Amino acid sequence: MVLEIAAGAVLGGGCAACAVAAALDARGRLARAALAAALACAAAAALLDERAPWVGACALAVVGIALLVRARSGPITRLSWLDAAMGASSVGALAVAVGAGPAEAAAAGGAAGGLGLSRWRPGVSVTLAIVGVAALGADGVVAAAAAPAFAAAAWRRESRAAPGPAFSPVVLTAILTFATISLTLLTVGQFASVDAAAVGLAIATVISGMARAGLTVVERLDEVQRQAVTDDLTGLANRRHLLERLEATIATCPDGDELALLLVDLDGFKELNDTLGHHAGDEVLRQIGPRLRGLLRGDDTLARLGGDEFAVVLCPADEAAASSAGLRVRSALERSFELGDMRVHIDASVGIALFPRHSRHGLGLLQRADVAMYEAKRRRTGHEVYLPGRDHHSRERLALVGELYAALEAGQLVLHYQPKAVMRTGAVRGVEALVRWQHPERGLLGPGHFLPLVEQSGLTRALTAFVLDQALEDIGAQRDAGFDLSVAVNLGPADLLDLGLPSEVERILRRRRFDAANLQLEVSEDVVMADVQRTVDVLVGLRAVGVQTALDDFGAGPSALAHLRELPVDALKIDRSFVMRVTRERSDAAIVQSVVDLARRLELSVVAEGVDSRAAWDQLARWGCDEAQGHFLAAPMPREELAGWLRGLGEAPARLDPRLWAAVRE
Repeated sequence: MVLEIAAGAVLGGGCAACAVAAALDARGRLARAALAAALACAAAAALLDERAPWVGACALAVVGIALLVRARSGPITRLSWLDAAMGASSVGALAVAVGAGPAEAAAAGGAAGGLGLSRWRPGVSVTLAIVGVAALGADGVVAAAAAPAFAAAAWRRESRAAPGPAFSPVVLTAILTFATISLTLLTVGQFASVDAAAVGLAIATVISGMARAGLTVVERLDEVQRQAVTDDLTGLANRRHLLERLEATIATCPDGDELALLLVDLDGFKELNDTLGHHAGDEVLRQIGPRLRGLLRGDDTLARLGGDEFAVVLCPADEAAASSAGLRVRSALERSFELGDMRVHIDASVGIALFPRHSRHGLGLLQRADVAMYEAKRRRTGHEVYLPGRDHHSRERLALVGELYAALEAGQLVLHYQPKAVMRTGAVRGVEALVRWQHPERGLLGPGHFLPLVEQSGLTRALTAFVLDQALEDIGAQRDAGFDLSVAVNLGPADLLDLGLPSEVERILRRRRFDAANLQLEVSEDVVMADVQRTVDVLVGLRAVGVQTALDDFGAGPSALAHLRELPVDALKIDRSFVMRVTRERSDAAIVQSVVDLARRLELSVVAEGVDSRAAWDQLARWGCDEAQGHFLAAPMPREELAGWLRGLGEAPARLDPRLWAAVRE
């Protein structure tokens, strides 16, 4: 009797410990309360020397185990419940068959059920609780061991864990073992006397196993169907789902209503992949879905078509609503993406096609949205609505993409040079290298026809290397001929993500024996904003080589004012869109004058591009602009014409005499 009293006291102390743990921590409070109740039942059974409370204690402990599993792994799946049912009924049946009492059978079944419920990944707290259940099943003095086990489980704090797999070697072995136990008992029962309770539990195991098999098949079919219409990387709908949804929406669209298809393509994504690795690109793609979902209505569809292309179906939506949605999409994607300790910026181009105006079929809408998207890239407008008159660009684009690679090898890409003059003296001391495509069939193509294709095809780095090498060769020859010229070369998005660019530039300078001080590399404002910190690192490396750098198209892209003080550049180039209207629009004149003043205060030289009149030249000169280029001075010209044009200036520096400028322009 003394031992029973001592066991009851220990169990009561364990009950108090579990109750205190439940009171102090809201997470898992019910589980700890159930364990406390189980120990209270066991203490009563030990003190009263009754058998019935032991069964109740085991049942309460099993409830506590289930609640611990839920607190650790989240909601319990239907398959896990069936696994627990199979384990509890089969092990319970075996215990009853070998002569175990109700408490022992309940404890054994509860322990097996707890393991099944946790998918055989119980964790420390659940394991301690299972040990406690086993001790309770022994009842009497041994049951006192449940107190420290339950108390330790109640006071242990574990981080939330993902639920185990529906199938694994351990789970499969356990299921087969449970089924074998039950079938063996049922078979033995045909030839020998087996307790009816054991037979009933064995039958329950078989029924649970059949239910699990059926549910597994159904869930597998659902999973296959889900995977068939879901993009694995982002979890969004895939191309197949988009087309099905598009056709279904078209079929149910009321007469007179419109729907819109937006095709979204990320600009510069291939360069990001090539420079930072595919893992970085994948992380950006994963972050896009949550951003765009918040912009859409409940009935709208968002899908990833593949690569860096996404699509949105808006219904109902007219052209104005679709354009507004395109602006919101681009605005959401302009916010920086976090990749570890790095922040990158990505822009997007959006093409819009409308039903029924542009097509009455899903594939037709997709094709026309694709045409509009590439028109947005070509025009650099951000988003475009499909126009039938521009559809020839689609066929032309496909042909040009296939010819780009060969064009580089065949020498079809050529450089034209536009002179830059010092505004104070009129002396021409530099040129800008501008790439053209001398296409064998289409003639001379300007950069707007193929530069977007270069970026999309991942040829930016190869093109920059070609332009840099060719420009140094051409201008080096002019310098050898006695012309004191520097040359400016434009960099693309991929160039500024490549930390190896300074070394490559230095290598080409050495090979061409060209003084680094006579080379200027221009970076556009929007390219800088793609990844400011990485751009700074590359520009610092270029400055160490001795190369001059300029911030091109200043004022045309997203504002770089916040980063201007940290960018190691030597010059600002005012975008031509402001310079060309400087004599006609007061607002443009104010902007240009402010930029000139800002540059001088920052001790940067300032270049105006797009100067097309004498009035604009004089105005810029009065404001203190350092250099200018534009058709007033000269249009871009092939290298063969450059030497003759320079010789036409004469030996003396070009002055601002109108007659001299007239002669220069002839």
